[in-house]
Amino acid sequence: MQLVLGDENEVYELASLKIKETENKYIKKGINDLSEKEKKIKAKSLVLVYKKTNRVILELNMIQNQHYYPLSILDYARIMKKYMKKEIPSLPIMSLDSHDYNFCDFNCKDCLAIDTRQWAQKNLGYTTYDIETYEKTLKEISRYSQKRGLDSVRFEMSGEGNPDMYPHRARIIEYAATKCNMKCVYVSSGSMLDEKTIDALCKYAYYIRISLPGINNESYSLYSNQVSDNKFTYDDAMNLIEKLVKKRKEYNREDKLMIGARACMRPENEGYYIKTAKKLGEIGADSFQIVKILIPLGDKIEKYRIPQETVDELTHLHKNYEDYGLMHIQTPHKLDYMYYHRELEDLTKPSQCYSSLVSPILYGPNLVICTHWEKIKDINNSHYGKMRGNINELEDIMHNEHANYIRNIVPKNCSSCCSIFDNQVLEMIKAQLVLVDDLDDVEFYLTY
Repeated sequence: MQLVLGDENEVYELASLKIKETENKYIKKGINDLSEKEKKIKAKSLVLVYKKTNRVILELNMIQNQHYYPLSILDYARIMKKYMKKEIPSLPIMSLDSHDYNFCDFNCKDCLAIDTRQWAQKNLGYTTYDIETYEKTLKEISRYSQKRGLDSVRFEMSGEGNPDMYPHRARIIEYAATKCNMKCVYVSSGSMLDEKTIDALCKYAYYIRISLPGINNESYSLYSNQVSDNKFTYDDAMNLIEKLVKKRKEYNREDKLMIGARACMRPENEGYYIKTAKKLGEIGADSFQIVKILIPLGDKIEKYRIPQETVDELTHLHKNYEDYGLMHIQTPHKLDYMYYHRELEDLTKPSQCYSSLVSPILYGPNLVICTHWEKIKDINNSHYGKMRGNINELEDIMHNEHANYIRNIVPKNCSSCCSIFDNQVLEMIKAQLVLVDDLDDVEFYLTY
């Protein structure tokens, strides 16, 4: 049975493309007993419903809940509806990915940030972000998005270097949460986390994801490629996750803060996926992501076909992850090769780059359209501009002639895309809304 949750926690049953309110009190209680976190992570699809007839006119199943958390695809769909109704002048910044520290204690094999990091140090003179400008910039981004109908921006700290090493990490987390009403997301290896930052994360963050270069001590050491004598290990990472879970409980935030781990597919990880999932479940983590990465430079993808034993292991894990105590699992959709290409064919390109509007990158003080180093290196056609944190500066930076120009040329020039899913989904949502005669007569909901 497919269920739909309404805005006032009313519960509907979905059948034959129509919804009707359920009379089953046990179903109602089961859905309403879900925590705020579970309601977003356990959603199965997004539906668009005619309110007068309760008829479903669109259903999207590939909604990637953890990718948007603590927002959801529902937030994006409803913002698009507001924009189509001309209730807001433009789309808000919904998710901000901040790369605020340009050094790393790891030297991971196949790292995608090395070239970008070195280029930024040389050509932008960028290594780290001064805290005063950083705070003013976050305040300005929050103001800009609130004016466009979004009360709370998803603020992700990740990438390019190790964010643990940023000297003002605890301060910027607390400032973003308490002064800007942002929902903080933190992605790192955790190798350099100090007690003050751990405390701030568990008190204010909504998602902490620890990256695992490998899922046993041997593969972790091999792929993290650390030069320090005091190496951070797989066991250290799992102990850190356990510590975060315990600290989360101290702050009574189990219903809001999601804690998880992410691992890339590697030949050396074969046979350890279920063991790691089990360990994560035992220590109280919520989520485990297993993802493909780009094929090593100069290598052939055919060399890395996934063995049948690993296919069986991941298939079992995908079906039975709750048995291991996890709330969420992500495994590759195609269990063919361990790596993948990211070529973008013309027929898959969206008509415009929505992600450059709703999820730009804050690369130090530089607001850019995309994480791809090819575009970051092309400074004229990738950068909106340098933010100084001045009030009302974003209206110009995001909508001047240059900004409109680079957004128009991006889809034409892209040979690959890290945000292709976001762009395709938002284009589908917009295309469906265009066909609706009266936008007041439709509403989006999540199904379970």
